[in-house]
Amino acid sequence: MSLKIGKYEIQHPIIQGGMGLGISWDRLAGTVSAMGGLGTISSVGTGYYQDCRFSKQLRNGRPLGSMNTYSREALMEIFKNARKICGDAPLACNILHVITDYKRVVLDAIDAGANIIVTGAGLPTDLAKIVENFKDVAIVPIVSSGKALKVICRFWQRAGRLPDAVIVEGPMSGGHQGAKEEELMKPEHSLENILTDVVAERDKWGDMPVIAAGGIWTKEDADRIMALGADGVQLGTQFALTYESDAADAFKEVL
Repeated sequence: MSLKIGKYEIQHPIIQGGMGLGISWDRLAGTVSAMGGLGTISSVGTGYYQDCRFSKQLRNGRPLGSMNTYSREALMEIFKNARKICGDAPLACNILHVITDYKRVVLDAIDAGANIIVTGAGLPTDLAKIVENFKDVAIVPIVSSGKALKVICRFWQRAGRLPDAVIVEGPMSGGHQGAKEEELMKPEHSLENILTDVVAERDKWGDMPVIAAGGIWTKEDADRIMALGADGVQLGTQFALTYESDAADAFKEVL
């Protein structure tokens, strides 16, 4: 069973979640895409790539400022090295909407060769306008409710686009959920409930695939959530633990 996101065919309906600060960079994302899933390069903290080699200014050993923390040069190198692994297979970039240089990083990712932009941590109502000159680039928001998807679709429709897919993250995911901590584990915020809500909202706008994320560990988990209406699944921790993960061995041992 494949998954279509915009013009891109993903052989297996499995997306590797974007994990920042060196967990999903070239080696992990490139390998996932090479194996028929969708590898996702995280744009977070690219200035740390290869021991801050691409950061022009450091303070106390850390990249200084947004231009260095979200290094264009490092992102270019990460994509170049991922392409050595996956060739021309679809490759995504995850970009947090809350960052200072959001528009700049989106355009950097496109220049670097991202086929798909995945974005969350806020409502990316401006993304469709940012990519208006890049019709082949698929755009995928991350949401935690049907209401959030509705708002995004309304804004993007004005720019002549709709999401090419949508990722719905439940409370067991590593993302940024739209609920207070003390309310997060209530039944109404479970992945199963919000998935149903998002699928119902999706149906009002078209047939974009819905991808579920959060607490999906086994094939049985994936089958169960897809039986509830998801078209694919996103996994993070499973991939963070792999040999190909860009994370440090000590981090993997902790997990």
